[in-house]
Amino acid sequence: MREPLLDPTGDAGQETDTTLTARPASLRGATIGLLENTKPNAVPFLRAIARELGDKYGTGEIKVFRKGYFGHPVEESVVNRMLHNCDFAVAGIGD
Repeated sequence: MREPLLDPTGDAGQETDTTLTARPASLRGATIGLLENTKPNAVPFLRAIARELGDKYGTGEIKVFRKGYFGHPVEESVVNRMLHNCDFAVAGIGD
């Protein structure tokens, strides 16, 4: 028996597009968007990941974005800024 997929945002009534985008052929020169959740150590953790991606795949610029509060979904305005300014994004949590 299948269990229902729960929406971790708590907004189960909202229609969500879960279509994944195609993977890029290369990350060389790609702009990384880092989404930090305001918890301690999130930024150092994400920056370490960005360094690794740069060393291994030659990624380009790094842009850091911040959620308003770790216990809430990311604001639509932040998602739109990431969408229009980054080639891909990495989200992480700290503590």
